Amino acid sequence: MSGFSERYFRPYASAALAIRRFVRERLQLSPRVGWLFRQVKLLPGGARLLDVGCGTGGFLELLEQENTGIETFGLDLGSPPDFLSRGTFLRGSATVLPFADNSFDLVTCAHVIEHLVDGRPCVNELLRVCRPGGVVYIETPSPRSAYVPFFNTFWDDPTHVRPYSRTGLERLLEAAGAENVESGVKHSLPAVVFGLPYLPIGLLTGDRQAKAMFAIYAFGFSVWAGCAKPHHE
Repeated sequence: MSGFSERYFRPYASAALAIRRFVRERLQLSPRVGWLFRQVKLLPGGARLLDVGCGTGGFLELLEQENTGIETFGLDLGSPPDFLSRGTFLRGSATVLPFADNSFDLVTCAHVIEHLVDGRPCVNELLRVCRPGGVVYIETPSPRSAYVPFFNTFWDDPTHVRPYSRTGLERLLEAAGAENVESGVKHSLPAVVFGLPYLPIGLLTGDRQAKAMFAIYAFGFSVWAGCAKPHHE
């Protein structure tokens, strides 16, 4: 677990991110996948949402803002220095989730499986804890993120093992028995517009993710896939 200590999460929770948080919270220009946020918005009051590999809880915080009536949980292998979500934080492994079958209405897992030698056990667990008819969402760096030299590349994170293509994510979910699989590449025009002038600011203020954030949304460095859990096994 030492690879995911507080030191690992520090660049994602630094005070140097104040400008980026202002853009996200005040201007409400955070990059988001429309398909996922529509699923979150449709959840009834009291529905349970789990974010696996939640890190500092920033992604979970965005989902909570979309639907204030849901109950949220975040799980991570390490302990971030700060947790931005209002939900419950737990420590645990993405490949052995500490929850009963069919525990959640929606399960997300963003930027986790690229850290795993084999993503199949993780995907199996995401579907196991999701209720029949519920939704599972996965997001991860694409192979493109490994080959652009100027920006923070996939291999700059020593805990990364392999990137996934959009087709690879689809097949991973289908092999686990998922239905109605949707997928796409994560782009964001506002992130590009604000990200370009933020590049020198972020670098000067110590935001190690400044180059990576711009490239992710400008060049489609992240891919995603979502699905429904079958009502029958």
